[in-house]
Amino acid sequence: MIQEVLVGTGLPCAYHHFAKPVTPPFLVYLGNGQDTFGADNTWTYTNNRYQIEYYFTEKNEENERAIEEALLLGGFNYEKSEDTFIDDEGLYVIYYYV
Repeated sequence: MIQEVLVGTGLPCAYHHFAKPVTPPFLVYLGNGQDTFGADNTWTYTNNRYQIEYYFTEKNEENERAIEEALLLGGFNYEKSEDTFIDDEGLYVIYYYV
């Protein structure tokens, strides 16, 4: 379900990595554990967590807004990191935790 939401942003996206290089901006997402709640010897609630990485070379608040709106419309609450520059790659990244 998370991939469908991210594809809806119009940005290239992949789980973990792309098989072939892509030009930024793009999204990569990873599984980040699971929240569970149990009662009466059974799991009554499970929720998968994800880390979404938005890579870019130039600041584009419209792309960020598209990601955030897609997440909210998809029913995902998120936390957003600061813009971080990766010297070795010459790219910026923003992490979204859902």
